[in-house]
Amino acid sequence: MEVCGSVVTNSKYELFRLKCIYCTIESELKDWELFIIHVRTAHFCEEEDSGLSEIKHDPNVENSAVEASDPAIAFGPDDLFEVIENTNTEDQWLQADDNEILYLEDGTTWSEPTADFSEYMPDSSEAPTGTKTDMDESSQNQIPMNTDDDDVDCSDFYMSEDDLVPRKRAGRPPKRTRPGQVFKFKVSFTRSNPRVLHLIHAYKEHPCLWNPSDAHYKDEPAQNMAYESIINRMDDKANVLLTVEELKKTLEQLHVQYTLALETKQKGKLVGLGARYFAKCEYLSVAPSITPKETEEDDDLIVIKLNFKEENLVTSSFIETYANYPGLYNPELSEFGSVEARAHAYKKMAKEFQPVVKANETDVYIAVNKLRRWLYDAMRRLKSKELIQKCSKQEVQYLRMCSFLPPKGSETTVLYCDYCEKRFHGDYNLRVHMFKAHQAGDLPYLCSLCPRRFDRQVDMDRHKLRSHFERKLRCQYCEKSFAVVTDLKVHTLIHTGERPHVCDICGKTFRLKLLLDHHVNGVHLNIRPYSCNMCNKTFRKKFELANHIKGHLNIRDKKCEYCDASFYDHSSLSRHRRIHRS
Repeated sequence: MEVCGSVVTNSKYELFRLKCIYCTIESELKDWELFIIHVRTAHFCEEEDSGLSEIKHDPNVENSAVEASDPAIAFGPDDLFEVIENTNTEDQWLQADDNEILYLEDGTTWSEPTADFSEYMPDSSEAPTGTKTDMDESSQNQIPMNTDDDDVDCSDFYMSEDDLVPRKRAGRPPKRTRPGQVFKFKVSFTRSNPRVLHLIHAYKEHPCLWNPSDAHYKDEPAQNMAYESIINRMDDKANVLLTVEELKKTLEQLHVQYTLALETKQKGKLVGLGARYFAKCEYLSVAPSITPKETEEDDDLIVIKLNFKEENLVTSSFIETYANYPGLYNPELSEFGSVEARAHAYKKMAKEFQPVVKANETDVYIAVNKLRRWLYDAMRRLKSKELIQKCSKQEVQYLRMCSFLPPKGSETTVLYCDYCEKRFHGDYNLRVHMFKAHQAGDLPYLCSLCPRRFDRQVDMDRHKLRSHFERKLRCQYCEKSFAVVTDLKVHTLIHTGERPHVCDICGKTFRLKLLLDHHVNGVHLNIRPYSCNMCNKTFRKKFELANHIKGHLNIRDKKCEYCDASFYDHSSLSRHRRIHRS
């Protein structure tokens, strides 16, 4: 059976619509036949050796039935449309109520798609509508353990398979946050994803990227054209928009999955979906092998270094300390839903953990999230039989220590704002909202080396690299060094003279997209959002207003190193320096 769409519904399961997994097209349930025709004509990816035939639609007969001989479409709505009741954090594609806004992990909101399906909509009698399938109750059967050591005794590990891995239909697209969103995906041979088939077919057409015997192998112009061709196909056919760097990482994932499938096949255990995807990637047998890599993390930025591969004091102590704070993981407790109680618990946990590692509440929060991610990934690997690395004996031991944690999906940190009743997943998301929208509290991410706070972890990590660590990246044209790769790239543009960002109105070029935006807003649109409270002047940039206010207050903090002159802003000081250079 081929996955071609998903069912979107409101939180009360009253309204149901079909949603194409490739684009924004939607349809009523009764028009499921034309919906499938749309998917198979607009996004069809030919399956080799699958026995699938083309859809035959008689233009003279309105609403002609689709051939029942095609196994991909020989079913009715009752067989296809399965409504999942489990609305955990991975299932937030469900539509919110009219009076209820759903805020997702990245802070964006889910809104109803507005795509037009009129060209596929008939004026015919209704077909049978979809039915809602109840979830089976979680069983307490033992998980078939997938470990490196067959002698590991897991009889006392009580978590059930169904509890730890919530049921959902294979091939569901990533959660959606806005109409027309272009999906990204991760290549996997263990889950059905039609986008992977599009990638496999597109990659096969360009042997210069994977075949060492090809005449244009490692030929940079030919490879750039191949990357562009694959990007265009994934955009047009699979609604996946990738940059060149993202495409390279995605193709590397494809090679890794092929390598894992090859190892499984050599053991005689490759079956099902993995065998099907492996057969389609047979052309990669001549490509250089790529082994799976561990998740790369900057050890300098990690304060609490958890290692689940081998026994160590930090990991064991952290799990034991975390178990003493049920308000952070037990939804039945009143303090579980209180953002103040959770923040206080993180602070207490950091203080209690200081004899082992000197950390603050943000470091504890990040370590908790890493522990939870590892736990649910390890449980998935325990029950997996294909293409996933096995759990080591030490990992199973740490899994036993984490048995106090609830199964994935049974606990969702949904918190409500005390000021506007908006709901958020994760206490740090709510704290950012309260600070920005209601000026309450502080930003959540606290630097462990200074008092500065941030609204995102990536901003905090970038601040640490720039302000508290050695600058290891040196410019090839001068003696300057940088801590962040993007900073080095932007600096290099000064030497190369590249100005890639061009104004569409006047043709002026800029090194940075930010400078282009300031130019368009300030010069062409005359948007000057920053106004002075002491006079009537307005400014395009916030720092221009700050320097202007210094003039009112006679604050001259920019001093010349050659004389006693001082200025309000850096640009005035730069103009003054020319006097000494001439």
